[in-house]
Amino acid sequence: MPLTDAQIDRYSRQIIVPHVGGRGQERLLAARMVIAGDPRDTEAPLAYMVGAGVGAIFLRPSADQRVFVEKRKLNPDVTVTDELKAPIDLALLIIGSEAARKVADEIVRDRDVRALVIARLDAPGTITIIPNTQGPQSTDAQFGTRTEAADFIAMLATAEAFKLLAGYTENPPRAMIEIDFDGYETRVRAHL
Repeated sequence: MPLTDAQIDRYSRQIIVPHVGGRGQERLLAARMVIAGDPRDTEAPLAYMVGAGVGAIFLRPSADQRVFVEKRKLNPDVTVTDELKAPIDLALLIIGSEAARKVADEIVRDRDVRALVIARLDAPGTITIIPNTQGPQSTDAQFGTRTEAADFIAMLATAEAFKLLAGYTENPPRAMIEIDFDGYETRVRAHL
């Protein structure tokens, strides 16, 4: 569906980004995603995705009803709900506790999810990007010690989810990004 004048105005900062444009914004508005994790870890990613104009966002575990009303006021183009309806274009799984890991495992096993971005907030911190899922996946081992860079990792994973939904890269590869903070130096390694 073509963008309205109000949507062009609202999303103009994204539309001018190379590889996003109007088509990417249309993809975002038509997208259905789930964001799963502890409320403290999903608050900023949820606000970012609502502001970006992702059409339907499902929260796991369920949030306080005030969250849904607040996000609707932020962007009328977006629906935020706890009623998960398949198929899902992308699941952003932010694992900041053992409870969040169990919720994430339920989503990757039981839902029709086309792509996954899995952020592990335990040391050293990883983001796994699976652009085309083919059958059940796993979120790996039990949750360990939370890294000091947890918020940074969650937002980096959110940016990767945005790129997948907008179609930023044609045929994106499966990747793992390991984030290791050593003093003031950051090392990011991507593995295919």
